[in-house]
Amino acid sequence: MFQTNADDSNLLVPSDSDTELVDEFDNVKAWASVNKMITNLLKTKKIVFHRPYPKLVIYPPLLEQTERVSNARLLDITLNENLPFDLHVNHMLKMCSQRFYLLKLLRDQGLPRQLLNTVFHALVISRILYALPVWSGYLSTELIGQMNSLLKRSRKYGFTSTLHTVENMADLADNALFEEILAERHCLHCLLPTKRVYDRLRPRGHSFELPSCTLELHKRSFIPRCLYKNACGPPPLRWNRKTSPTELTRVISKHTGDDCISSRIGLG
Repeated sequence: MFQTNADDSNLLVPSDSDTELVDEFDNVKAWASVNKMITNLLKTKKIVFHRPYPKLVIYPPLLEQTERVSNARLLDITLNENLPFDLHVNHMLKMCSQRFYLLKLLRDQGLPRQLLNTVFHALVISRILYALPVWSGYLSTELIGQMNSLLKRSRKYGFTSTLHTVENMADLADNALFEEILAERHCLHCLLPTKRVYDRLRPRGHSFELPSCTLELHKRSFIPRCLYKNACGPPPLRWNRKTSPTELTRVISKHTGDDCISSRIGLG
């Protein structure tokens, strides 16, 4: 993946692409030139994604004045070359811990519990939920423990009356997004496998074929993870999201007992 500063452009080149990396990058520079934009090669970064501890990694040749990095930020998500999300989670936990200071000031100044709970969801829960289906499957036990520890402290400090867990939040986020991509109009619907040509008596959560996952990283990604998780059970919970399809914290409040509405949330 190349990241340039020409209107924050990103170039993704698969390893099995028929087009060479150099040709793709030349097309980006030509497009920028036609649209009267300058591509700053000194700020252009390149990252090569690969499996952890591979036997052999063949890096493409470096282009002129470009730098190869081991991690990069894309849409406020820190991506590492072998897909651990330690840097992203640590940055997020640091940001949430800083917001705890503001919440403590509001609590000490006498903000009512219900309003404090609303601010907590807007500042902390919404930050954790941002693009959660993208990286929740790659969390290690240590990272899950750190995030749950942060959520336990939020209840201890009186910011919320419910003990949230990352596992529950990830399940709700996965089910909500998976429910949306089942619609043919969704932009991710084309990534789903073909539907089964036979029916079974056992209720299934979807009608798609299960993908063949030879790599653990592939199985942990969002679509294979949801397909396998809902393969042997009933369909995921359906929620009415016509008013605001990105307010997943409403669903969390409904299932956890908190009476709150978040001001912003993204699913990536």
